[in-house]
Amino acid sequence: MRRWRPARHRGLEQFGLAGTQVYPEGTNFDDCVRVGIARQLEGLSIRRDTPVASIGSCFADEFASHMRDAGFNYVAAESDAFPASANWGRVYTIPCLRQIVMYSTAGDFAVPIERSPDGWFDPLREPAIGHFPTYEQAEAAIRSHRSASRRAFADARVLIITLGQNEAWMDRQSGLAWARRPPKAILEADSGRFDARAFSFEEDAGWLEDSLTRLRQLNKDLDIVLTVSPVASYATFCGSDAVTQSFAGKCVLRAVAERVTRSVPRAWYFPAFEMALAYNPHTLNADNRHVKNATVDRIFRLLHQTVVR
Repeated sequence: MRRWRPARHRGLEQFGLAGTQVYPEGTNFDDCVRVGIARQLEGLSIRRDTPVASIGSCFADEFASHMRDAGFNYVAAESDAFPASANWGRVYTIPCLRQIVMYSTAGDFAVPIERSPDGWFDPLREPAIGHFPTYEQAEAAIRSHRSASRRAFADARVLIITLGQNEAWMDRQSGLAWARRPPKAILEADSGRFDARAFSFEEDAGWLEDSLTRLRQLNKDLDIVLTVSPVASYATFCGSDAVTQSFAGKCVLRAVAERVTRSVPRAWYFPAFEMALAYNPHTLNADNRHVKNATVDRIFRLLHQTVVR
């Protein structure tokens, strides 16, 4: 009853706290979050005719599909392998996002082209974007994409950026982050060329602020909305446990989003991450805060199985 028919949500007047400053019980959750978001997003407006673009991890696909299906003015500068405003593929990390912004705003950015058994490809975008039979065809396609990418950023009035993961494969030769793990043949050809890295808060915050600054130099009217994807990393190359490593990365990304939305004008945060994970009737009690006894039992059972002798 407390979950499905909770008391009306209130603030704590004796402490000067509004309703949005008090954690909501049960099904009050979405309404409370909606009121809080409305205040935090004050000044941001998306109408049916507002040109909207999106880029980011796989959760960004959901946003793009929704905007298209709902009839909004979704920017589509070129055909794409995934729902996106340009053929970026899924952009999981902040350094990969920054590289896309740089090659879209600076004409002299390097054009790396690699070869695998499947053909020539762009390492700055995930392999699902496509392979080419010749180097020349790959270069022409990359340059065409970069022009379209610039148009997508320039034409948008609102850009949704979904931050997804916090580790990537860095190329020691070029200093660039690859969009996905390099193919096995390339790794075996030069085992010392690459380094799988998880990024620090300071690195991510600096790269993201630089990216937004560059985008605003290209498009001074651009409003930016940051989200953190609730989808966990499928695997980790930087830790022994994918579950804990994934959440460590999500915490860094969430902290970076908080920093950047406070430091960059007309940049907002939308809590998709919190909405997906913080309302969890299976694990949490009706107050949406405390853990159910069954979950506590699971936690301590695992503790006993691993460290208690």
